[in-house]
Amino acid sequence: MKSSKQILRLPVLSIEEGKKVGVVKELILNPKQGTVDFLLVEDDAPYLGLKGIPFEAVQGIGEFALTVASCSSLSPVAEINGAIDLIKKNLYLPGTRVLTRKGRLVGSISEYFVDDNTGAVVGCQLIPVNDEKPAGIIPRELILTYGSDFLVVEEDVENRLIAEIPEESLPLEKTGAGAVSAAFAAPADSADDNRQFDTLKHFEDQQRQYLLGKKVAVRIVSDSGELVAEEGEIITSETIERAKKADRYIQLTLNVRD
Repeated sequence: MKSSKQILRLPVLSIEEGKKVGVVKELILNPKQGTVDFLLVEDDAPYLGLKGIPFEAVQGIGEFALTVASCSSLSPVAEINGAIDLIKKNLYLPGTRVLTRKGRLVGSISEYFVDDNTGAVVGCQLIPVNDEKPAGIIPRELILTYGSDFLVVEEDVENRLIAEIPEESLPLEKTGAGAVSAAFAAPADSADDNRQFDTLKHFEDQQRQYLLGKKVAVRIVSDSGELVAEEGEIITSETIERAKKADRYIQLTLNVRD
């Protein structure tokens, strides 16, 4: 089991090539499942945009590095099924306010913990209202909704906080080998508590820089038949905006050439 801060900024190492292939920049959460579905990785060509690793492709997460089978485990984010939709949800748990089912504000999240075998979020560390120190961990079973503005939990959450996640509460499905430690309850580093990384903006900025100056590989039209981009057209900021307005941005990113 790992806290999100133990995973962020880890080097990503390829087992097959025996080399570093990037650094973990962000964990992308699936709000419906309460899982980390994939990780954003910055490789040695950041000007081409961030890459993604589906969580099931992760071989292991250690203190020194996160490992994958090979360089091919990394893919452009736009090529990963469902990745853009999750990024647009902009779900980032640290700093998210915690609301009970009946609308009572009980605090905010300072950290969350992930089963490093399955990617499931197994608990969130609660900072009570008007306090600075964690009161305990909200276990997964008390969380009703993962939202971009609020984490919605059961009404009596304060009375059911725990100091650590017992191993038997972890999801049964395993995608990798290794024992899982549940001995974590250390307070979050206050220097990182206010970190609010805008994943979507960061991705779009890098994707825009990659697209500008490239050529459109196919003719792109809107649902109404209006021309969005002609084949061979050099991509400009105006091209990108037209594609977004016509809901053809993903098609544009997948059909470019030098």
